[in-house]
Amino acid sequence: MTLPFLFALATPPEACHLVETESVLARDAVQEVPGFAQLPGDFLLGYVAATGTARIFRGADLERLAKNRGVVLTNLPDVCFARKTFIPQPDAIRAAMQKALGASGAKIEILTSSQNQAPFGEVMFPRTGVQFPSGSDPRGELVWQGHVRFGENGKFPIWARVRVTAAMTRVVAVSDLPAGKVIQKDQVRLESCEDSPLDETTARNLDEVIGLQPKNSLRANTAVHKTQLEHPADVAVGDLVKVEVFDGGAHLILEAQARTAGVVGSTVLVRNPSSGKDFQAQVSGKDRVRVGSPATSGGRIQ
Repeated sequence: MTLPFLFALATPPEACHLVETESVLARDAVQEVPGFAQLPGDFLLGYVAATGTARIFRGADLERLAKNRGVVLTNLPDVCFARKTFIPQPDAIRAAMQKALGASGAKIEILTSSQNQAPFGEVMFPRTGVQFPSGSDPRGELVWQGHVRFGENGKFPIWARVRVTAAMTRVVAVSDLPAGKVIQKDQVRLESCEDSPLDETTARNLDEVIGLQPKNSLRANTAVHKTQLEHPADVAVGDLVKVEVFDGGAHLILEAQARTAGVVGSTVLVRNPSSGKDFQAQVSGKDRVRVGSPATSGGRIQ
C-alpha cells in the first residue's frame, strides 16, 4: 500500500492534528472526516515523523483508503497530522535525575539543556550518561546525557549541563596513612559534607576503608578515595607460609618463605628452606599456598 503523503511541513500549522505515536489511525481522522467512523478505529492511514514534521494526507488518497475497506466517501479535504513533540523543561529533567540518583534531597541546578523538539514521551537521565570533565571537581558543572523514551523502543537524545550536590558523609584521614600499612579504626573518621552523589570514588563509610591499605601515602585531614586503596596481600614478601603439595595420591605439608606477594588465587614464588630453591605456588588463604590439587597432579617441589 502506498502511504498517502503529499508533502511535509517543517513546522506544523495550527490546524494540524497532533498524535502521540508515529501511526495515524482512522480514529485520529474522524474529527475532520466523520465518515471515517465507519472504519475500524485502529485502521492504519500512514505514519508521521518522530521529529514532529507535519504530513498532509491528501483527500483523494483518504477516499481510496476508505474505498478499499468498503466505505465510499467523496470530496474529502486534505488533513494535516504531526507527532506531538515537546522541549523537556527543567522540572522534568530534575525529576528524572533525582529518580536516577535515588536521592530526592539532591540539589540539582539546571544550567542549560537541549532545546530541540523531542517526541512526546518519558524524560530519562540514566547515571551512565554522566560526563565529568577531565580532572574537574565532581561538585562542579557536568554534562549529563539523557533521552526521551517514546514508542516501544524509541530514544530521542537530550542533554543538560548541571551542578549536583547533596548532604553526604565521607571518610577523612585522622593522621598520615603510610603506603602498604593496614588502616586501623583510630586512623580515620567520618564527617558530614556537601558533596556530589555522582562521585562514586570517595569512601562514604568507615567499613570501606578500615582493613584496607593505601597504594600510596595519604596525608592527614584529606578525604579518602576508594581508588587509593587495595586489599592487603594474603601472602607478603618474607612471610613464612604453609605449603600444601598434592602430587598424584600424595599430600605433603611443609613450610616455605614467600619471595613475592599475592592474594587468594594468584601465583607467588616461594623458597624451599631445605634446598634453597624457589618454586611457584597458588595462594589459597592467609599465609597458605598450594601446589597441585587433590584431583590432579599439579607440580613439583625442588
